[in-house]
Amino acid sequence: MRVKTGGRKKGTPNKISSQVKEKLSQIIDETIDSLDISVMNSNQKIKLIQIGLQYIIPKSQIIEEQEEQNFTVEIIDRLTKDSD
Repeated sequence: MRVKTGGRKKGTPNKISSQVKEKLSQIIDETIDSLDISVMNSNQKIKLIQIGLQYIIPKSQIIEEQEEQNFTVEIIDRLTKDSD
């Protein structure tokens, strides 16, 4: 592992990234507030929903393949009568 010799300390937020995110957030908020959904056609509404859902519903994470596990299933038939 490389030893860190300069730059930001671990956990310190990047100032430029924070400013860009804040500005983009403002632009997105203003744009969404200015949308008139009543004049959109169905395709435009569906596209808006499709894009918006990416930010509301978390994406599925790829589950890493686990080691193969062996198990046994035993079926017990309780309806069978003993012929003793």
